[in-house]
Amino acid sequence: VEKFDPIDVQPSEITFEWSLPNSEQNGVILKFTITYGLESSYHTQNKNFKADDFRGTIRNLLPGKTYVFSIQAETRVGYGPEAIWKQKMPILAPPKPSDQVVPTEVCRTSTTIQIRFRKNYFSDQNGPVIAYTIIIAEDDTKNASGLEMPSWRDVQAYSVWPPYQVLEPYYPFKNGSVEDFTIGTEDCEGKLTGYCNGPLKGGTTYRVKIRAFTTSDKFTDTHYSFSIQTDQDTTPLIIGITIPSAIILVLLVVVLLLRRNKILGRKPAENRTNDTLSLPDSIIETSRPIRLENFAEHYRIMSADSDFRFSEEFEELKHVGREQPCTFADLSCNRPKNRFTNILPYDHSRFKLQPVDDEEGSDYINANYVPGWNSPREFIVTQGPLHSTRDDFWRMCWESNSRAIVMLTRCIEKGREKCDHYWPYDTMPVYYGDISVTILNDSHYPDWSITEFIMARGDTQRVIRHFHFTTWPDFGVPNPPTTLVRFVRAFRERISPEQRPIVVHCSAGVGRSGTFIALDRILQSLNHGTDHVDIFGIVWAMRKERVWMVQTEQQYICIHQCLLAVLEGEDNQTPPREIHHNQGFEGKENCYRYPEG
Repeated sequence: VEKFDPIDVQPSEITFEWSLPNSEQNGVILKFTITYGLESSYHTQNKNFKADDFRGTIRNLLPGKTYVFSIQAETRVGYGPEAIWKQKMPILAPPKPSDQVVPTEVCRTSTTIQIRFRKNYFSDQNGPVIAYTIIIAEDDTKNASGLEMPSWRDVQAYSVWPPYQVLEPYYPFKNGSVEDFTIGTEDCEGKLTGYCNGPLKGGTTYRVKIRAFTTSDKFTDTHYSFSIQTDQDTTPLIIGITIPSAIILVLLVVVLLLRRNKILGRKPAENRTNDTLSLPDSIIETSRPIRLENFAEHYRIMSADSDFRFSEEFEELKHVGREQPCTFADLSCNRPKNRFTNILPYDHSRFKLQPVDDEEGSDYINANYVPGWNSPREFIVTQGPLHSTRDDFWRMCWESNSRAIVMLTRCIEKGREKCDHYWPYDTMPVYYGDISVTILNDSHYPDWSITEFIMARGDTQRVIRHFHFTTWPDFGVPNPPTTLVRFVRAFRERISPEQRPIVVHCSAGVGRSGTFIALDRILQSLNHGTDHVDIFGIVWAMRKERVWMVQTEQQYICIHQCLLAVLEGEDNQTPPREIHHNQGFEGKENCYRYPEG
């Protein structure tokens, strides 16, 4: 072989090109054989190529290792002379994990946050991961992609901390595949150089990401975690309470001593006193009804001073339900079914699929029953289906006998997948597992679309409606909020209270889904003539069934704005005109009756 050169070198594979002039073939070429092995090993492997091949790829090599490759041509006489190439395989930064792969919160105090991350967050495809570090930010809009990151000490001059590196890179997975790390545990006063894991600020919201290294200068970051808020720092409060309490205690002792001296001479019958002071038990307020006639004034008070009282009230919902177990969601067979590692269904309210052939985890889907106006199990709230879970999604719709799906996200938002396109693209039937789904017809409006599907399993058919709200931004609210009021009313005009449960999802299945359900409950209560509303209590009840329902303060305020608009008549606009209507089956739109239940 005259020429034997690599034309493409990747961390785990190499492609060679070779040539052998006719004048040097010495007979008919039968094949080319590339022999290869680690430079430090006697073990070799062979790969054969056809006689007319002049290019070939060797795969499954180890990044960062040096290999020796040789090629020989074979004729009937035997092998010709070999050409040799030595190559050190490159190491690149780890592949970027998906946006669902983020560190999760374990616990927190006023100065620390404990997070959890796993070895399988990063692939060894481009080389073994040799070290990890942690980056935390109060302001995650600042650039955090450089190799040299600020330290805890560097960000102390900022009122809002930009991203900084918590510690020197280290390797935590020598004895396991899960790492729990606590941020904020060190006293950095005496440490003047290097990175230091200094205390966090109390009552402050942070986001965290993990950085993985394949070499000292090649790294990749996860996406930032969901927001994690440290607890309020109670030290000033304790001091403020302790000192006055001590003074009061001293005065009380003095008064008691004086009184004791005064009553020593009394008769025993007169000296019967009750030393026991009964204090009322602390009552956690889970319901805060507001009379409708007072709601406008209530909203004005809550929204004063940049929504200060809304912030206080929403903060009280932060820990509701969070102590409840999610053991089934965290089983190894079920983890890949979760779109986000920190949005997991509680065990007590999760929707259970019918098990399939005793297959472990076959009854699991990331979904919970959530109460509505008509029933404590009126809604099934779920995440936006993954491509790998969309068969389970349709199985859930079938097994729950649901007749409506409410979708509150677009499949792609800001360039990222928020939900799989889990329904057919055209009128041809598509099978999801053993359930076929066919579009019957669809109608499009400025802010939403309504599609009717035929679901079929065996000889049984059902119609299910799909309500898709298309203008709701992730973590934001519809603008104007009355758009959402009109969507909820359009939904309720077509779905009666008896047609339940209703499947509701956004991307994570918590924020927008919770907002929709809360508004549906409120509008139904108004239709039934109630004279009060309890938005705090509605959100509290939902959060006891599924984590973080109504995820942001902005969404919580939006519910109040929608109700205010209804009470003031601002939503009484002309219903939106249908943009166009697609008839999936000519002349068959009324062929399917809606079954009872």
